[in-house]
Amino acid sequence: MIAFPVRQRFFASGGVGQPPGIGYNSAAPLIRVVLRPLPIFVTLALGLGTTSRLRAQENLPEVAESSLEQRIDKAIEDYEALRKDKKNQPQRNRALLWLGEIDHERVSLYLEKELAKAADTPFAVIVLQAIAKVPRARLFDDCWNVMKRESAPMGVRNAAAEAVVKTGDRGIDKLIDLVRSGDNMITAATRDAALAALINSGGERAHRGLAPVLLAGSQEDRLKMLSRMDGIRGVPPVSLSRIKLVSEGDAAVAAMAWRQLASENHAKAKDLAIDVLERLPENPAPTIAADVILGLSMVKEADFYPVVLRLGSSTAAPVRNALRKAADHAANDPAFVQFLATKGLEDSKPAVRDAALLLLRAAPKEAVQPLLAKVRAALKNPKRKSLDLAIGLHDLLAKDPSWRADLQALAVSRDAEVRTVGISLLLELGADSALVQAQQSLGDKAWELRSIAYRYLTKFRDVASIPLLIARMEREEGRLAMELDQALFAHTGTRCWKRKEWESWWAEHKSGFTLPHPDSVRGGTGASGGGGTTVSYYDIPLVSSHVAFLIDHSGSMRAPIGTDKKYTRLDAAKEQLLRVVGALPKTTACNLIIYDNVVQQVWDALRPVDDSNRDELLARVQKITFGGGTNIFDALEKAFLDPTVDTIYLLTDGEPSAGRIVAPDDIVDEVKRWNRSRQIVIHCIGLGIDSGLLKQLAEQSGGSYRYVK
Repeated sequence: MIAFPVRQRFFASGGVGQPPGIGYNSAAPLIRVVLRPLPIFVTLALGLGTTSRLRAQENLPEVAESSLEQRIDKAIEDYEALRKDKKNQPQRNRALLWLGEIDHERVSLYLEKELAKAADTPFAVIVLQAIAKVPRARLFDDCWNVMKRESAPMGVRNAAAEAVVKTGDRGIDKLIDLVRSGDNMITAATRDAALAALINSGGERAHRGLAPVLLAGSQEDRLKMLSRMDGIRGVPPVSLSRIKLVSEGDAAVAAMAWRQLASENHAKAKDLAIDVLERLPENPAPTIAADVILGLSMVKEADFYPVVLRLGSSTAAPVRNALRKAADHAANDPAFVQFLATKGLEDSKPAVRDAALLLLRAAPKEAVQPLLAKVRAALKNPKRKSLDLAIGLHDLLAKDPSWRADLQALAVSRDAEVRTVGISLLLELGADSALVQAQQSLGDKAWELRSIAYRYLTKFRDVASIPLLIARMEREEGRLAMELDQALFAHTGTRCWKRKEWESWWAEHKSGFTLPHPDSVRGGTGASGGGGTTVSYYDIPLVSSHVAFLIDHSGSMRAPIGTDKKYTRLDAAKEQLLRVVGALPKTTACNLIIYDNVVQQVWDALRPVDDSNRDELLARVQKITFGGGTNIFDALEKAFLDPTVDTIYLLTDGEPSAGRIVAPDDIVDEVKRWNRSRQIVIHCIGLGIDSGLLKQLAEQSGGSYRYVK
């Protein structure tokens, strides 16, 4: 019998096939038809047969189980087809991981067998990852045994511990017991795998269980545990352990524990700051200073602002990285921003001013106005200090649209360096307001100003620039001749090599001339264009006639390159340099700067490559031997101190490890700041290293980058 509510729902809109508006009564004939016995499939489709509906529901588990079995069969079949194909290991791995997503006893049994077959091979990691896709309590013992097996590689142990965590509370508790146990029979590798799995689990049960571990062992052990548990936030037992470590740990432990309390915005962080500061040595280690800087930037207490700047005046990489992170916290503290903009930037010590600049890099737009007023007043009579202030604060001041007017004032200055900075910063902002000033600077004595003028006009094209550029033909050499050629090509889409040829071409085409479409000339203005040169260094053309070669001879340059194991990176660098020096024309002036921990230059300044100097340089290249660390910053600084250098070739095989500044981001920022007035192009070669630092140095200076494997 059909229940009335079903009928009511069925005819709520006027009945099947009936136009809207036909009510229940008017549909009586249709009701009688519907109430007649119907074939079972129609009844099921309409949901009108109670008995049939119940039977269908009873069959659902059977149908679902059958479908699941088919899915398992297909997943296993796909995996089996790939397992023996060594060329398709990525596909095989994906197939097994897909199989692992199925939560079924049959899959668990299959994976158990695969784990036994994999033994200690790298493939065991994939099997364990498949096991961990869903909770598989029955495989707890298998995963536990792999984790503890001494023959298993660390990667396999880690994957096994992760799978144990996924088995549920029992697995987590067993891992906690293992980590907290003082059993000497448990190897360090097993304990480490268990610890990593518990930390990575993200679960509060696991993190609560680890809280006592923070208080165990030596100060070194506590520091390591704090570091590993750095990302755990808002777990009360862990916070309590950190509070104890502030009072019980040494300076390094106390600083890190307190910084972690500050990062989770713990109520006691501000009160405990004094305890930490009182225990700081006069010159704390950079890692300790970094923790304190970050912590103080989070607690937002005015009494601590001077301490942040004092500790931040170090050039050590951990401190500089801490200042960059602290900038985001400082931006949310208006009082701190004001302090930095006044006391910090006015400090007599350059290192303190640099720290203040770093902390201000994320300051909000509303903080710019006071800074802008300060810089604007200083620029009324631009001097070295005020120009450095404008250069250093440019990225922040650019948030205010009125800053462009100040840069425009610099661009019209009679002082070549001031004008260079103004045009350079306007070019960075993409502002075309200095077009006339760039055109007027083409004949200036300062090569830096002419260089930025050529590049500015290449970016902002104007027909009126063409005859002015043609007039400079045959008056430039080296790199500036190339930049002039690029500017003319960008304006005309044409290349001529003599001034008379250009004058004839312009006389013929100037009437009604329109600039070519930017897309049609874009490829002809690249940084590595050689202008016909036949000399290159690692396939980067040498177009400059005032070049410094910076060669890394650190210990890592012993590494072989290519197929010959006796042929080192340094051998390759020297071979390339010997070839280049031998081929350079006598009109080229160059210098060689070699660096490891220390920086040495062959001559005090660039010298022309005449026969005598060439021989001396070749002999010096031959004598280069392996050294120690990698002092990239000081090597660059040495090259920048020579006012005649316009191009640098920087070669290294490693990241910075020595020097006044070693943090890559700081090196990039400092070189960018220098180059806003110097305009030096830096070509970079990475031997055996695909370096982000080298890429940035090349890109921001208009140079080329080569990665040599």
